Amino acid sequence: MVLDSPANLHGKKLTALLRLADQVVVPVQPSPFDMWASREFFAALAEEKSVRKGRVDIAVVGMRMNPRTRAAADLCEFLGQYELPVLAHLRDTQGYVQAASRGLALFDLPAARTQRDRSEWQPLLHWLGAPAAAAV
Repeated sequence: MVLDSPANLHGKKLTALLRLADQVVVPVQPSPFDMWASREFFAALAEEKSVRKGRVDIAVVGMRMNPRTRAAADLCEFLGQYELPVLAHLRDTQGYVQAASRGLALFDLPAARTQRDRSEWQPLLHWLGAPAAAAV
């Protein structure tokens, strides 16, 4: 099951959602606004008993990354402050937009067109325990 929530989730609502989760993936874009929101969310997660006791695993994914930009370097530096695994850095590509406009996911597009993006997803899929077929 995948639950999507806003970064400002905290308190009883966060506690209730964490009761349903084994793993939490926090996507963070290389923007000051996303990093500020994520800082507060990471603090809220750290206060949660299920996280402190290790019942829920937390990991991070860098989104819309362009490694040649200062913003990407800033995001990497920001994420380095936390003791959380950074599973992937997913590049900023129109492949996601094109797939979504057709009601598809990246993995529904031809593998030849999306091989680079699919390989970026592999560490995340592995961490989530996705079956090998989902990763192809």
